[in-house]
Amino acid sequence: MRATRCISLCLFIIGVAHPALAAVLNVPASFTTIQAALDAAGPGDTVEVCEAGGPYFEKITFPASGSLVGGFISLRACAGERPVLDGTAVAGSDMVRIENRSFVRIEGFEIRNNLGVNDGSGVRVIGAGSHIEILDNQIHDMRGQHAMGITVYGTEPQPISDLLIDGNEIYDCEPFSSEALVVNANVTDFVVSNNLVRDVNNIGIDFIGGETDINPDPSLVARNGVCSGNTVLRARAPGEGYAGGIYVDGGRDLVIERNRVAECDLGIEIGAENAGTVTTNVLVRDNFVHANEKVGIVFGGYSAGVGRVRESAITNNTTYGNDTLGVGFGELWIQYADNNQVRNNLFVGSGAVPLTYSETGNSANTLDYNLWHVTGGAAEWVWRNVSYASYGAFQAGSGSDANGLMADPLLVDPANGDLHLEPGSPAINRGDPAFAVAAGELDFDSGERLNGARVDIGADETTVCGDDVVQAGEECDDGNLVDGDGCDSNCTATGCGNGVVTAGEQCDDGNAAAGDCCGAACQLEPLGSACSDGDACSNADQCDSSGACIGTAAPALVCKGSIAAGRSKLVLKDKTNDRGDRVLFGLTRGEATSPAELGEPDDTTDYDLCIYAGGESILAMPLPAGAEWAVTGSGYRYRDPERSPGGAQAAKLKAADQGRSVFKVKGKGENLAMPSLGLALPVVAQLRNRDGACWGASFSSPKRNDDTLFKAKSD
Repeated sequence: MRATRCISLCLFIIGVAHPALAAVLNVPASFTTIQAALDAAGPGDTVEVCEAGGPYFEKITFPASGSLVGGFISLRACAGERPVLDGTAVAGSDMVRIENRSFVRIEGFEIRNNLGVNDGSGVRVIGAGSHIEILDNQIHDMRGQHAMGITVYGTEPQPISDLLIDGNEIYDCEPFSSEALVVNANVTDFVVSNNLVRDVNNIGIDFIGGETDINPDPSLVARNGVCSGNTVLRARAPGEGYAGGIYVDGGRDLVIERNRVAECDLGIEIGAENAGTVTTNVLVRDNFVHANEKVGIVFGGYSAGVGRVRESAITNNTTYGNDTLGVGFGELWIQYADNNQVRNNLFVGSGAVPLTYSETGNSANTLDYNLWHVTGGAAEWVWRNVSYASYGAFQAGSGSDANGLMADPLLVDPANGDLHLEPGSPAINRGDPAFAVAAGELDFDSGERLNGARVDIGADETTVCGDDVVQAGEECDDGNLVDGDGCDSNCTATGCGNGVVTAGEQCDDGNAAAGDCCGAACQLEPLGSACSDGDACSNADQCDSSGACIGTAAPALVCKGSIAAGRSKLVLKDKTNDRGDRVLFGLTRGEATSPAELGEPDDTTDYDLCIYAGGESILAMPLPAGAEWAVTGSGYRYRDPERSPGGAQAAKLKAADQGRSVFKVKGKGENLAMPSLGLALPVVAQLRNRDGACWGASFSSPKRNDDTLFKAKSD
């Protein structure tokens, strides 16, 4: 469930009627094709598509609209499934086309293989209409030129309005020289939220105005919209490209907030490519922008002959380690722009390039209350073609940032993308004292934007213990960090279970639960008491004399396997480039397994793939409970294209009678903690869940067992 899906601009959904006689049209049970079911659907009806009939080699259109009274026409996946819409060898430009339609929804599909495209999309909304939702779809392998993921083109005098694009994933597409996800021309009142766009060959997400080939009236631009909570990774144009991860090109009255943009050509760009176009009232706030190749944040028209950016604001963003190619634009690049505000931002550069760069097109733009830092080398600012080698010289020469500061912001783990502030950061309570929280504004983590007397600089708002102000997340704050005085150093009330050992306590692990070596009265539990050491791949966990829980890193003694030899396989591949690392474990013809043994991984049951060599644990790959899991048939499947936290990419669990259960797990990439290969035998692989169930196999006679590959079938 997407808990953050609906924000202020999608309140229009509430109040839409759903008639009692609405029909559910099932594919393939009642219709053999998706299009046939859509052709039969009317307002309030749902076309429900199951995996069993797929892949569906179709390109489809919505032939009718829903209505305010009748309700949406919904095209959705069967519960727990993700049916495939495949364009291989199917004529047409768009996989799904919604033209001049209202009150329609598509949800839960894998849309793939739109091949040989010249201007086509996974989902295209065009013309006019209202109340359109594109939710939770995976769109990939759009191939050719202008082969896009989701496009919304307001081509008519009447707008496309009340649009929601939420929770989709777009990857491995070729939109060049267009965009992977775009809202263009006469589109108003929209939300683009919680989408993942990655590995595309041009702009990731774009909001456009002024392209008269889309709408002849250049004043009808993308407007009154929110771009929130999205992640854009590796949006890069071919050659020496300048693709923005998130780009506003001629739009107006937009909020770009709480997004993460990394490893793109440009991070976030606010521009205006078309002459005479003015991009106005765009608010870029509370974003993490890091490791982009040419710049973190850039605003302005790119030359004197194109449009301008005016009366917009860049506030409370955190940029780190951008301009990785050393082009010279650094963290902030100002082009042809005037009368814009840059406040309360945290800019951290490498020192190899200027922190900020601008030429003569930078006019009457105000910078203040920003924090600057370089991680190595010398700091430099280039302002209207003049270089300044010290912060004081930059302030004096540019007349900018009089209330800013130069200091190490003390970020938690910036090299791995964690740009949160550590306690004691100089960014805490150092933002503009006149800052006022806007309606609905939150920090990067959707927490309170203001804790304390002043806003923090950057996208993260911290809670500071010991400042004598009780803030969100604190039980108390007595102005010191002394333990045992009634309010302890973590701003919780002194007592057992608050995580601080005080008088009368032998231990305090932050809870009052037994079975974790520190009992309910904060006394050590007896030596040898059962506990859990937090390592899902260990056994016989018990308390030692110091209150630590110690386990044995060895295979579980009881673990279900296959009823036939050779029906399990294990592959571990270690490449010089860690992106090529691979793990594959498969068990077929497994012992009888009930659905109850699988637990509920889509809710509470965590899984781990544990691999042992010579009786010792060598690899633990977690598959945590949550939204990556989905019910399918008599089991579950797991999909995580980001392969976090430990490299797991996909899994399949099938409960069945003796000889028919199936378990498969795949992992790959740099998140894998790949062991050194050339393994001691036997090698044991076990898929274990935290409820105690286990399925595994032993491998004693590998086909290969060297320093790059282990490959074997089960004993």
